[in-house]
Amino acid sequence: MKKMLSIAAVMAAAVPLGLWKSTPSAAEGVVGVDISRNDSRPAGAGPAETFTGDVSVKPLFDANPSRNFSSAEVSFTPCARTAWHTHPAGQTLIVTSGSGWVQEWGGQRQDIAAGDVIWTEPGVKHWHGGTADTAMTHIAIQGLVDGTPVHWMEHVTDKQYLK
Repeated sequence: MKKMLSIAAVMAAAVPLGLWKSTPSAAEGVVGVDISRNDSRPAGAGPAETFTGDVSVKPLFDANPSRNFSSAEVSFTPCARTAWHTHPAGQTLIVTSGSGWVQEWGGQRQDIAAGDVIWTEPGVKHWHGGTADTAMTHIAIQGLVDGTPVHWMEHVTDKQYLK
């Protein structure tokens, strides 16, 4: 009885706050929650044109009419890295495992590790990847400008990478 009263109290509090909404059912052709199952988004090798070394890219979600950003989980083996690139709407990285490096053009290489969140301003030329002896995985989230999330440039040389 106490549990039913608690649930009723939560519902009563949520309704006036707009937290509890009645929505048409999926049978009526309206879907408010879209689940992208893990096995429906297989990882693929990062293309040699934009990555150096062994890189795996797993799409998480694309932009859609309601969301102007996309995301992927990217895994780098030791020494693997992106090419130099920019993001017209900026980029957020969330390091989920391992440790790696990120470097802005003309700046110092910086250490990043699991739990770190990195924001790169729009148009800033940079690269990121694993360290010389450590793998790293991050989630990358980037907005789109005119349908484009990234502008790829030249590869990071070994000298730039190890500097």
